[in-house]
Amino acid sequence: MSKPTLYGPTFNTYTRSMRMVLAEKAVDYDLVEIDMLGGAHHQPEYKKRHPFERLPAFEHNGFAIYESNAIAHYIDDAFPGPRLAHPHIHRRTRDQQIVEVINSYGYKRIVTDIVVRYFFADKAKGPDTAAIAAAAPEAEHVLAAIQDLMLASDPYLVGRVISFSDLLLAPIIAYFTQFQEGTRAMAKLPKLAHWWLAIQQRPSFTATAPKM
Repeated sequence: MSKPTLYGPTFNTYTRSMRMVLAEKAVDYDLVEIDMLGGAHHQPEYKKRHPFERLPAFEHNGFAIYESNAIAHYIDDAFPGPRLAHPHIHRRTRDQQIVEVINSYGYKRIVTDIVVRYFFADKAKGPDTAAIAAAAPEAEHVLAAIQDLMLASDPYLVGRVISFSDLLLAPIIAYFTQFQEGTRAMAKLPKLAHWWLAIQQRPSFTATAPKM
């Protein structure tokens, strides 16, 4: 079986999530760095891999996939190793529910509305603190909703073993907690804060830290 190839920038949260999935499954793969800041994902060559110009993309044995949740499930099914899809239907469904919450509400409210405003702030004016302050309650609302979906006392979001939602959320929280809005939010969410301590100990998390 040939090695799969992941296309994406290492600093992108979705690319890091897929790298974590591959690491949890102990899959050897090739990483093709896509210059997102330079607009490479808008170029015709990459658009052949992802017609909506998002990141990452994936290919294995000539089978091309885009959309992170589809990629993650393919990796889980195609390769040996610990299963990421929980065997219990309720926990498996809750996992996918949290994935949808992250994709539909969490990424924009945390990454786009807060993290990006810090990282790409005007060098002269600094970050738009008013816009960030306005976005912070919405980010907290998403994380509180995720905490409400967690199962009591389990170290991970839906159980004692890691699942898709853990790997999708971890890179987002890694950026968010670099700023005061993130640390304040996590201080209000004890179950999620306990999860954050656990996920940071995973080799898949430490091995995929982006070089900024």
